[in-house]
This record gives sequence, structure tokens and C-alpha cells, in this order.
Amino acid sequence: MRHGPDDQIRGWRRITHLLDDIKAARVAVVLILGALGSLPLVILTPPFQVPDEVQHFYRAYQLSELHLRAEVQNGAAGGTLPSSLPQLVKASVYTRDGIAYPATPAPIRGTLQLRSIPLDASTRQFVAFPGSAFYSPLPYLPQTLGIAVGRAMGSGPLLLLYLGRLFNCLSALALLCLAVSFAPFAEEVLIVAGLLPMSLYLYASLSPDAAVIGCALAFTALAIAAGVRGNWGTRELWLAAIFAAVFCSVKPPYAPMLLAGLVPGLFRPGNAWSLIRSHAILLAAALGVTAGWLQYAKSTMTTPLSGTHPSQQLILVLHHPIFLLREFLHVLGIGSLVNLYVQGVGVFGWLTVLLRPGIVYVLPLVSLFLLWRLGIRSPLERSAMRALWYLALVLTSAALIVVALYLWWAHVGQDYAAGVQGRYFIPLLGLAGIAVLELAPRRRTSAPRWQSLLSIALISVVEMAAMDTTIIRAFHVL
Repeated sequence: MRHGPDDQIRGWRRITHLLDDIKAARVAVVLILGALGSLPLVILTPPFQVPDEVQHFYRAYQLSELHLRAEVQNGAAGGTLPSSLPQLVKASVYTRDGIAYPATPAPIRGTLQLRSIPLDASTRQFVAFPGSAFYSPLPYLPQTLGIAVGRAMGSGPLLLLYLGRLFNCLSALALLCLAVSFAPFAEEVLIVAGLLPMSLYLYASLSPDAAVIGCALAFTALAIAAGVRGNWGTRELWLAAIFAAVFCSVKPPYAPMLLAGLVPGLFRPGNAWSLIRSHAILLAAALGVTAGWLQYAKSTMTTPLSGTHPSQQLILVLHHPIFLLREFLHVLGIGSLVNLYVQGVGVFGWLTVLLRPGIVYVLPLVSLFLLWRLGIRSPLERSAMRALWYLALVLTSAALIVVALYLWWAHVGQDYAAGVQGRYFIPLLGLAGIAVLELAPRRRTSAPRWQSLLSIALISVVEMAAMDTTIIRAFHVL
């Protein structure tokens, strides 16, 4: 039976209606694009060519043996691990200083030859990894599970690396899908942040940043929903507490995000006490887990950078705030802000491989412009009070990140901290993006919501293609 033009029109209208109204369409887009963008990187990214992945590999393996707390030998925190692990590292990215790992050719054929290295858990040595030794186990759960599965299968170190990456990637994608499904609006903003090239690059690694980004975006979505409703459901509250415990236990400067759900519901009659009680539970759970872990692991908290003294640096800052002010002025310089933005979008390897072509760095801004241009239709999606509150929380968290890194990564009295990187601000982009769009001049449009989803999906595909080709060329993978 042939279908006439009217049937085709009605069919197209039904499709656009589904795309416009069904949450599952957005979740499906995120899952498909996220998988296409990150899963290939599990193999394409050469071993340990992600910032600090060497240390995260050691920490995740240590946790897979159920050793929660690190050891300290000769003033360095680490663990007694199979000697084959540092052997794999040395065969992959060895440099004399053990700190900088430049982008060097790493054909996948040569990398796969390293699978011949056996684990041999009986031959062990102490390995220092002070940058991750005191990290909470929570954001390492996926990597640890992947490595534990590999150990049960009798796999060598290389396969353990890939299994840890795979489990970490799948977990991060699941968290991003949850974030989109939880959000009452502005799902596209969360998608833009969650599908940034740097986000995908971290998902496909052993970095705990994958769990931190995923949990922060999922928490953001739950907090937005609670703020709109004016209350927290019991299930949503405990889910939010779990997500918050994950990202706060490893990155306490994100703690201001825990208050995102207070506004605007706090100012509605009869809501104040319920919201305050719910946020007290959130704060107690997340900060309690964080404080408990830090107390448990404090004996392993050696400084990752030789010559730094956080306690002395803190005393100096308290007596002479001008030192901290100089750090903020350095970070807020135009050159520094541009560098942080570029790193946040995507600089691969050990911050040595820039996206090509460079025009790709503009695409996330294009995505936000399109979201504004296509309009925001629901009255729930616009609140200047909420936007200003989100912006205040984002700026507070960003300032705490800078302070923490200045105390931890700078020598006493140094003008600036070298450790401030763009990836640390990705978990804040959900709140920041919503605030910017809500404060921007309002546009009235009848454009269906699926148009914005399609626009950012196409932009994400371009970003992923550029990312894959950049990595393949920089490391001569194929």
C-alpha cells in the first residue's frame, strides 16, 4: 500500500514530536555519541599518555588487592606492587625525570607486543606514586573492578590497563546518561560538558576525573530538579549524597556545589525547612566521608612536588594574603584564561597535543550560542535568582581549586601554582552553562527542542572526529 504526502507529513510530525518530548531520545543520543567518542580511545590512546595515568594505574592496582591505604617509604607514598607494573610503564613512556612524558610515536602494533609481559605477582617492589596514593577509593571503583577481573583471568599488566580503562569508560558514560535523564531541563548543557573532547579522553583512561565529572554532572541534574520542585525525594537525596561523596572525597573544592538545590525553592512558602534539612544531610554525608577518608589516609599524605610545604604556605598566606592575590591575578590573566579554556576543551597526552584543526576549540562556544539562539521555552527553565546562585557557587568552587593548588603545588612564597589545569573545571560546567544561558537576553522562538539536540550532536561528531585524527597522528597509532 502506497503512502501519500499527507501520511508522510503526519509521520514526520510524529517523529519530531517524539524527539521533542521524550527524554529517552536525549539519553540515547548521549549513549551513542559517548560510546563512539570514548570507547575507541581505550585502545587508541597509548598507555599512560593521559595526565598522571601512571600513578592512577598503580593506585587502582593497589586497591584491587584490597589495600586501601598506601605505604610510605623514605618520605614517598606508594605501595609494594608487582615489578611488572613499573616494567610496563618503563617500556611505554619512560623518561629520566619520570614527570614529563612527551608525545612520542606509539604504533598500536608495537604497544600490543607489550602484552607478553606477565604479571608475576610474586616478584614485587616498592613503587612511589605520591600524587594519587592518598586519593579516596570511591572514584577508583570502576578501574579497580576492571583490574580485579583481569587478575582473575590471569591477564598481564597491559590487559589490566585496558580493562581498567574500559570499566572506567562504561561507568562514566552511565553516569552521564543518568545526568541527562535526571535533569528537568537544560539537558543539552550537560551533554555539551559531558561530551567535550577532554571529558571523553578522561573517560577512556584510568583517571578518577572520569568518575568526578560523571558524578558532578549527575549531582547537578538532581540538584536542579530539587530546586525546581522545592524539595528532595528520598531516593534522589541519597543518590545525590553518593555522587557528592565520590567527587568531594577526591576533590573537596567542589563542595560548594552541594548547595545548588537550595535556590529558588528556599524562598517558596513552606519549603525552607525541608530544603535546609535535605542539604544538611547532603553536607553531612559528603563532607563526613571526605573528612573520614582524610583522617584515615593522613599518614600517606606526602607532597607530590619536591620542596613544597603546604602548612608553611598556608601560614604565609594567612599572614600575607598578597601572595594568594598574586596567584589569582596570574590565573585571571587573559593568557592564562585562554590556556585553561583550551585545556578544558582538550589538550591530550601530558598536555602536549593540541586539537587539530584549531578551529575545533571554538565549537563548544558555538554549541552554547546555538542553545541560546534556538531559545528556551519552558518557564521552569528561566530564573535569574537561580542563575546568580549557580554562578556564585561555580566561582566559589573555582576559587577553592586555585587556593588548594597554590597550597599544594607551589613552593613557599611562589608567585603562582603550576598545577592549575583546565580539566579541573569541567565538573563545574553544568552549573556554569545553565547560569550563562539563563542570564543571557531571552529569545522567543517556536523552534522544537530536537533542533538544539541535533545541533550539538553534529558538533560533537565533528569534535570527536578531530580528536581521533589528532591522537592517531600525534602518536602514529596506526
